[in-house]
Amino acid sequence: MTDNSHSSGSHESSVFSRLPLHLHEREYGSWGAHGTCFAYAIATWCFLVGSYTADLVGAVEGTICLIAGNLIGVFLTTMPLSIGCQRYGLEQMDFCKSAFGQRGSHVVLVFYLINMLGWSGLLLVMFGNGIFNIGNALELHPGHWVVGAGVALGIVLSFMVVKHGVDRLGVVNNLVTPALGLVIIYMLYMLFAVHGYEAVLAAKPLAPGPDPRMNYATALELGIANGFSWWGGIGFIARNTKTRRAATYPQVLQLGLASGIVSSIALYSALVVGSDDPTQWMVPLGGLVLGLIALGFVALANVTSTGVSIFASGLALRHIPGLKRRPWWQILVITILPCCFFIFWSDELYSMGDAFLAYNGTMYAPISGVMFVDFFLLRKQKLCLRSIFDNAPHGAYYFWKGFNPLAIGGVVLGQLTYFALYNPISGDAHWLFAYMPASLAAFAVPAIFYWLGMRILNVRLEAKSREDGDTKLIKPNI
Repeated sequence: MTDNSHSSGSHESSVFSRLPLHLHEREYGSWGAHGTCFAYAIATWCFLVGSYTADLVGAVEGTICLIAGNLIGVFLTTMPLSIGCQRYGLEQMDFCKSAFGQRGSHVVLVFYLINMLGWSGLLLVMFGNGIFNIGNALELHPGHWVVGAGVALGIVLSFMVVKHGVDRLGVVNNLVTPALGLVIIYMLYMLFAVHGYEAVLAAKPLAPGPDPRMNYATALELGIANGFSWWGGIGFIARNTKTRRAATYPQVLQLGLASGIVSSIALYSALVVGSDDPTQWMVPLGGLVLGLIALGFVALANVTSTGVSIFASGLALRHIPGLKRRPWWQILVITILPCCFFIFWSDELYSMGDAFLAYNGTMYAPISGVMFVDFFLLRKQKLCLRSIFDNAPHGAYYFWKGFNPLAIGGVVLGQLTYFALYNPISGDAHWLFAYMPASLAAFAVPAIFYWLGMRILNVRLEAKSREDGDTKLIKPNI
């Protein structure tokens, strides 16, 4: 009895804290990982991305931009995270310490929490919009206050789902995922049955700019930035998988390919229905009964996706000293509180969704470039697990006063590169943007800067260590 209690307590302390997860503590096999990633991938933000793309380009160009862009962004951001977090059972804030340092990872934490708050809020608003549109479809004509009430309900439901851990998310996803797949297939069938292939292919963009090349480039940027934006949930899912295959294949196939396909379906629907709000065209497209069923399952997917974001954010908050030993429910409450802003300003915050999506590219493309080089090229996929949790100045990942200036400098350089090519707030773009997506440039420039800087610095430290008889370098396993 004592042994079982100890095992249960150890499991809970790992799952709800930052301790590395052992294999027997992980919830996801291959099917569970595919189900969670699929439910995560086809939540409302994919419909949003498709709708934003419909403003810029037609069906063919949009499909290429969304599928190719998603796959590119997901591959570049998921490889180091999924392999590293799965191998060592780490959540991604701890995984980042090998490049950014013990305190430098807190810089990433700030970006991370902003991202998760934004995505959670957008999903919750779409959950509220879904309830509002269900009421309209039933001719109840509810007031717009229903959207805010729906956000509040979504917050409560998300809290209930994640309070008891990943297994509860898995149960919900196992129910929602097959139904969502059928809904997506049916919506695509109805789209072509009602409007025809020719109408979809001939549909004009809703609000294109004057330069077709820039429209295409911006659409591709939306796809790539959407791929990078999955950074927030990748490490959380990979940490809870039992095998490397379960950590990598679902991420690429579901978050990359499936997300791109569903975004393309949203693109087609927005083009022929003429609305950039996905909850408005589901009922007209599928009919009252099936449209309401589709809205219901999309709403459930929004709750589970919000749950993933909230769970991952709660683990990240464990990095704050005063929150390390707080009960899990208190951590969740602290995580959820900022989402309450979306109850009162749902329209205002929702209208910033496309700018927020591009903002994710400015955040996660540079971080992904640094982590890709650090994990694959410099460390050869080997980390010192003990040093991850060693916050002492002599620790292997302490660097300079807890920060690695090269990693942080690379991120700043990447953000400057992004804005030099494309300003997501104003929409202004450099002519080079037509040939180089801003997210890819923001990935490549920091990666090259970080690799060169770390190599040059270690060559100098090696020379100094031979002179002083000291073999300690700025980073191990290089």
